[in-house]
Amino acid sequence: MLKLDWNLLLTVLNLLILAGAMWYFLFKPVRKILEARQAEADRETALMKAKTADAEAMKARYEKSLADAEEERKQILSKARKQADEEYKKIVNNAKATARRIEAEASEDIARSKARILSDAEQEIADMIALATEKNVGESYGSDIDNALYNQFLAEVEEKS
Repeated sequence: MLKLDWNLLLTVLNLLILAGAMWYFLFKPVRKILEARQAEADRETALMKAKTADAEAMKARYEKSLADAEEERKQILSKARKQADEEYKKIVNNAKATARRIEAEASEDIARSKARILSDAEQEIADMIALATEKNVGESYGSDIDNALYNQFLAEVEEKS
């Protein structure tokens, strides 16, 4: 059996003192270091979560501003298209009005030219008739003279034409 002697008792006491000393000088400081590292890791995790939340918020703001910019771009393009269409219609209407005015002026010029040409032609015909009448009256009367004057009149008209 086991004898209790002082040796065994001192060995157990030595073990207890050694375990207490190890716990006090070794395990306690190591535990404090581990707790400090755990606290640092928890702080870093919390900081990373906060930064992640900030990044997500910034991303949401960026996406919203991007969507707003896209909508604004669409509105600007739509407005520019409307203005361009209005300007196009205005230019086309002005061109049509100018074309109608030019066409009316050309028609008036043609009508005036036609009237002037007809007036000139009537004047020439009247002059030729007067000339033929003078020749006819100045000479004698008769069908031979009338035919000769008429032929002469036609020859003069053909020469002038």
